[in-house]
Amino acid sequence: MPFAIDLFSGAGGFSEGILQAGFNIIFSSDKSPMVEETYVNRHRQLGLIEGIDTHFELADIKELTSELIFEKINSLQYGAIFEIGSVDAIFGGPPCQGFSRLGKRDASDPRNMLFHEYLRIIRDIRPRYVVMENVTGILDMLMLDFPSVLNDELYHGQRLVKDILHDEFDGLGYTLLDVKVLNAVEFGVPQQRNRVVFLAYRNDVTPIEYPEPENYPTVTVADALGNLYNEIRFESDYSIERMNGVTPNVNGNFIPRDEITNMEESRHDTIVSQRFALYRPGENTRAVINRLKTEGINLRDNAPELFNESLFQVNSEANSAIVIEKLIELGICQNKFSESRWMHFTNRQLSQLATLDTNSNEFTSIIKSLSNRLDTTTEKTLDFWNSIRDSLNQYLSAETFHAMLMEGKITDKVGEAILTKKSIRARLNPESVSPTMVTLPDDFIHPYFNRVLTVREMARMQSFDDSFEFLGKRTTGGNKRSQETPQFTQVGNAVPPLLAKAIAEQVAIAINQN
Repeated sequence: MPFAIDLFSGAGGFSEGILQAGFNIIFSSDKSPMVEETYVNRHRQLGLIEGIDTHFELADIKELTSELIFEKINSLQYGAIFEIGSVDAIFGGPPCQGFSRLGKRDASDPRNMLFHEYLRIIRDIRPRYVVMENVTGILDMLMLDFPSVLNDELYHGQRLVKDILHDEFDGLGYTLLDVKVLNAVEFGVPQQRNRVVFLAYRNDVTPIEYPEPENYPTVTVADALGNLYNEIRFESDYSIERMNGVTPNVNGNFIPRDEITNMEESRHDTIVSQRFALYRPGENTRAVINRLKTEGINLRDNAPELFNESLFQVNSEANSAIVIEKLIELGICQNKFSESRWMHFTNRQLSQLATLDTNSNEFTSIIKSLSNRLDTTTEKTLDFWNSIRDSLNQYLSAETFHAMLMEGKITDKVGEAILTKKSIRARLNPESVSPTMVTLPDDFIHPYFNRVLTVREMARMQSFDDSFEFLGKRTTGGNKRSQETPQFTQVGNAVPPLLAKAIAEQVAIAINQN
């Protein structure tokens, strides 16, 4: 079996494909402890023993050296057989944030230097084959004064990444194939996901070719989600494969799932569930608004909580003036109360109070929560609510708002009040393939239920086996997003295993021809 090194491993999407293609992964590395937990657990599940069959190094690639890598892999069960030029292949995808068209594109972003470090490792290990994958944004990304790994010189000024890679590989004694964009959907993955793939081979070995999307079935969202639910029962060849497993363990056997893991559902309140219910399969926010303009909607009777919150949001500017005036009168106003974010969530709580029985537990709970926001007592908060409730929503009354919605008179402001600003949100179409999975579940509504996807459902869209369990936090927020790699991020960042397998199989074919 050929030997591979897996750098920037993430949770193990590429690793799954590499193993499915028949490789031994002797060395892996990533800098995220959460990723390490998932990756090492999966390899342990497959019978790969740390320090005997394989080695995972928790480190930033800047800390990796060829000396360390050879030390670790030569201490494995295979014996001291590895030296410069003897490793079959290195796979890796330097983190893409610096290249992505979705974020800031800064030529001097330090993350863009990660592929310089990748080239350094290639220079020092000299594998027979090299695979590098990334987002399509890398194709037109310019690097500023990029330092060559061939010498101490710089590529002065700005140069395209793909041109730098060509020159670097040429200088290292490799042939870099013309870059190619591969779409995961063409390789049996139920997801539109374009990835740029760079393939290079050392000039003394058999050339390599890109995989061709031949004879791969188109897998729909419905196909992907089979065998996951008690409420609705259906299955497909794809879902049966995910359930039974396609990644072999050390004995060549597949691992069927014992139980469905990573299926914890996000908790949505009534308003969010009602909002999600407005989306039909395949519709994004703009499509929903356009349809409602034509059809109209009786939101007041069919989704009263959402109607009321939307009414309050449409009236938010006028309501805010009333709220501030009353808080000043009560002597409990603070500067932060004028901030739009504070007012938005306060307005939402007021909309909830307006629909509740004052004797209900839910009413009492919201009053307590509002008291914390106002930094005052529940008694004073009740006084505040009772004194303003009849003065709110004077700009647009409930009757007028209801009539507008019934007639389809939905302005951008009204549409935003009902569906929020998240214009890219969409309900998955079960009869089609999925859009590209990202690192947060908020963008996609389940095709059958009024909620976002679970980690397992996203993993199905990525083509992971059900037996592959994602560990660590399920999600995170705020500043921690740039520091942590929770389960949703692990799935969203992964290379789909079936796409990785198609690439790795081409490497294996070339190796076998040597």
